Amino acid sequence: MERTEGQAAELPIDGVRAFTATALTAAGMLAGDAETVAGNFMWADLRGVDTHGVQRLSWYLNWFEQGICNPAAQLEILRERPTMLSGDGHHGLGQLVATRFMEKLIPKAKETGMCIGVIRNSNDWGCGGWYPNLAATAGLACVATTTSIPNLAPFGARTRLYGNNPIAFAFPRRSGPPILLDMALTPVALGKVLRAQAEGTELPAEWGFRDRDGNPTTDPGVAMKGIIPAIGGYKGTGLAMITNILAGVLSGSAHSAQVEVGRRGQFFLLMDPDVIHPEGAEAYFDAMEDLVSQVRAVDVLPGQSVFLPGEPEQKQLEARSAAGRIRYPASVIDGMRKVASRLGIDFDLA
Repeated sequence: MERTEGQAAELPIDGVRAFTATALTAAGMLAGDAETVAGNFMWADLRGVDTHGVQRLSWYLNWFEQGICNPAAQLEILRERPTMLSGDGHHGLGQLVATRFMEKLIPKAKETGMCIGVIRNSNDWGCGGWYPNLAATAGLACVATTTSIPNLAPFGARTRLYGNNPIAFAFPRRSGPPILLDMALTPVALGKVLRAQAEGTELPAEWGFRDRDGNPTTDPGVAMKGIIPAIGGYKGTGLAMITNILAGVLSGSAHSAQVEVGRRGQFFLLMDPDVIHPEGAEAYFDAMEDLVSQVRAVDVLPGQSVFLPGEPEQKQLEARSAAGRIRYPASVIDGMRKVASRLGIDFDLA
């Protein structure tokens, strides 16, 4: 069936990954770096976190053209200690510099038992769970957070001071996927609001967005200019301040109202359970499986389901990987077409 512009469609995973890497290379990235970023995009899309995948490609091309993000930037290590690394991303894409940073942190944590890392002058890192998942795949527990563009006001105010700074955690298991929690500090990812704006749809009232005067709104355009809610009210904006300190202040990066494109900070803590747990890795894995067993045994409410953190996304990844295709909304497909036209490359996936 012939597909026309403006329609949703199922696209082949390998084709989308190849197109993304080609586009980023055409925009000035090294081929290997473009593959790394494309991998982050596809991991997000496969897990159903598709507001953090290919949808963001056009954003990054705009940044490159505006000169506020450097497609050729490479990570620089600034300071190194036995259990610490600090780096500078030189305004490169967060998916690239943070992944390269993790590639240095993982062996260091395996050698010493733990490692803390901070980066300054990084960027939007896409799907934050990617980084702890890399650590968990290597048998390490990991906590990570990042600063982002200010869009949350301290509780009771309208002045935007903190970013919607996501926090991501991953804990390895003896077998199977890790326990993986990746959460922003708003009730929903703001990418969903931006998608609603692009597609001309309203927001659910229960998301809790308000206009500049504090009145409830379901208009995504008004919502993005108004008061964006944090999870748990004052508790959420408190977490926004703490993540700002960890990823912004401690990293020597921009923080609070000074955060902008190319000036984000990131924080990582990696731990080897074999060293941290007093009885070693096997005791840790035993305890983890006991925890999972207790969750599986709970009394579930009628009509409800109970999942481990990251489990719904993992099921989505497995299903989409098996199908070999992902269904993308019209707005994302049209965005890919525009990217192809802009860069003079082919787009024949839909």
